[in-house]
Amino acid sequence: MINIAPNSFNQANYSLKELQDIFSALNSSIIIAITDRTGKITFVNNHFCTISKYNREELIGQDHRLLNSGFHQKSFFREMWKTIGKGEMWNGEVCNRAKDGSLYWVKTTIIPFLDENDKPYQYIAIRVDITAQKDIKKITHIAYHDELTGLPNRRKLEQRLENEFHQSKRTGEKFALFFIDVNRFKNINDGLGHIIGDMFLIEMANRLRNIDFTSNSFYRHNSDEFVFILNDVNRIEEMAKEIITIFHESFVIDTYEFYASISIGISVFPEQASSIEELLKNADIAMYAAKSTRGNQYKLYRANMDGNTDKWLLLETKLHQALKNDTLELHYQPKIDLKTGSIVGMEALLRWNDPELGYMPPDYFIPFAEECGLINDIGVWVLRKATTQAHIWNQTYGLDLHVAVNISPIHISTGGFVDMVREVIAETKINPNTLEIEITEMSMLDYTEELIQTIEDLKSLGITISLDDFGTGYASLNYLKKFPVDILKIDRAFVQDIVSGKSGIAMISAMISLAHALELKVVAEGVEQEEELNVLRKHGCEFVQGYYFSKPLSVIDFTNEILEKKDTH
Repeated sequence: MINIAPNSFNQANYSLKELQDIFSALNSSIIIAITDRTGKITFVNNHFCTISKYNREELIGQDHRLLNSGFHQKSFFREMWKTIGKGEMWNGEVCNRAKDGSLYWVKTTIIPFLDENDKPYQYIAIRVDITAQKDIKKITHIAYHDELTGLPNRRKLEQRLENEFHQSKRTGEKFALFFIDVNRFKNINDGLGHIIGDMFLIEMANRLRNIDFTSNSFYRHNSDEFVFILNDVNRIEEMAKEIITIFHESFVIDTYEFYASISIGISVFPEQASSIEELLKNADIAMYAAKSTRGNQYKLYRANMDGNTDKWLLLETKLHQALKNDTLELHYQPKIDLKTGSIVGMEALLRWNDPELGYMPPDYFIPFAEECGLINDIGVWVLRKATTQAHIWNQTYGLDLHVAVNISPIHISTGGFVDMVREVIAETKINPNTLEIEITEMSMLDYTEELIQTIEDLKSLGITISLDDFGTGYASLNYLKKFPVDILKIDRAFVQDIVSGKSGIAMISAMISLAHALELKVVAEGVEQEEELNVLRKHGCEFVQGYYFSKPLSVIDFTNEILEKKDTH
């Protein structure tokens, strides 16, 4: 006679043969197996053979590992054996593999048989096939979750919004919808490759999951767009800042390290919308308002934002037309050698004066061009115009002036950029040694290994590379050591601090010393006063540009006021 573990069969006593007879007579939907203490199978009923697709002779004497699907981690089975090894009953859902390789799920109860010392010496496993239910759950999960990130998808979002809408109508409680968009995702996706783009979105989704706001969740709305629903509208600002915080750290994906930023638009129901469609639309409008301020910003929808939508559409249309009709313009600001006082080059600066919109500041329309996908075409236009003009001036006046051209980080990361530059050089016949390409300090944070290779390829053509706006970003000494640049351009904000006292002078001195230690030359921008000029000269700055010498000039004015009147040698 044998004992059965407590909480099973009311501790009744049965012989093994009696149990086998009982199990064989049970409903065929019940899957029964008996094993010894080591897990070797000593008995199976007919349905066990049917579902596992093994015959009885193939199963008897085999270890239960024969059915292991690999779905569960080893810790899953360790916990199971730990429980039944103590003589306790175990319940759980197990995924097994049949003889033909197919998977099936069984809801399992394992009951230990205890000897006279209350030690397990055999186990009975009673199973019920739940594969159909599992398949339904899987299908449901796939239907309502994004395949790439695992986040709830657009269909699930619509379902949630319907529930929130009716709940709000019934109770009067408000809720907020956050529309989150990754800035310049196209640049990451196209520049680094779609695999890296997908891995970035997965990592972003994982970071979003780590934001613990109970009963609220994130949804992948479309591509690089995500939605968050917040029921506690008093926490809108807190939540927006929390989301932005996760983008303060760089993303390390494969061999790439880069920074990304987002724009968040927020709309509240029912205050700012009367329907779900309007709620989504207004959050989208607010998101574009956040984009206009550039980088990790959030905006709450306001009624007067509606007019901006038409304005943005008009701006995009006008920018297309300006590029097509060649009505953009370049102005040139001279660069001065502090030792000789002579002009050694000029920086090409983009200007746009539309007949209808009026003068459009570069800080306004260039970010917009990046967002609407025109920045690459504009970059090619600027490079071609600037190099053509520089070649004409050098040929006409027998000079060797350098022309500096600002390139968007989006453009420089685009595949084929170096080939494009090579073609422009050949077309405009400019000496590549007189071409200087400026990249911003923030570019180093967005694109690392790829940018380094691009810079090296450009330098192999004889082109000079400048790091623009130095001091305004977050570049470390490590970045500067890695990037093969030739010139540091100190941002005008630091130059203006010279007149504020010793701290401003100390900062300039430190920047120049750092550049020289790295064997780089220095250009100071925005020089407007003689005091600034004297400090820069004293601390060894090589080149300057700014209103003290000249504002940016049109081609005609630069020719007449600079080249025709001033000694350029």
